[in-house]
Amino acid sequence: MVQLTRQLQNERAALQSRLKNIEQERDALRDQLQRREAEYSSVTESVAAHEAQVQSVQAEAQSVQAALQLELSQCKAECESAKQRFADSQADAVRLRQVADQARGRIDSILMRLPGAPRES
Repeated sequence: MVQLTRQLQNERAALQSRLKNIEQERDALRDQLQRREAEYSSVTESVAAHEAQVQSVQAEAQSVQAALQLELSQCKAECESAKQRFADSQADAVRLRQVADQARGRIDSILMRLPGAPRES
């Protein structure tokens, strides 16, 4: 009976030691899980913050792109207007040269008909 009691006490001590080791392992795993959950939470917050930044930058880029497109359209319109004004100006210059040449011809003709004008031989 004493031997059986000692054997049971030894088994009990071994089981208690094993239980203590298992509890320590459980506690270590619980701590590891908490650290990983905290890390996951931190990473999730960081990802959300980065996504918000990306969306903000994309919205800003779209706004800038729209403004640049508008400016480009305005510049193209101004360029076309300037080209048209230049073409009109060139056409006016050609007409003025023709009118000036005609006036010069008329003046020369009048001057030739004046008394005392040199005669071409």
